[in-house]
Amino acid sequence: MRSNREIRSREVEKQIDAVTLQMKQLQNEISVLMPLIKNLDEKNKNGFSKKLSLEGSALLQSLVSITS
Repeated sequence: MRSNREIRSREVEKQIDAVTLQMKQLQNEISVLMPLIKNLDEKNKNGFSKKLSLEGSALLQSLVSITS
């Protein structure tokens, strides 16, 4: 029988794999958005960039807290 620790470790690994896949999907979507954002007027460009930056910063802080 597997120990609870092994089961939890596998569940964590599955969740990490799912998050990693989502991050790759986000990276692809942002790559598609960047040329579109660059063609916007400055007001819209700054608004969208600010929104993406704030969310990106929150994600980075979460990732840093995992490794700390």
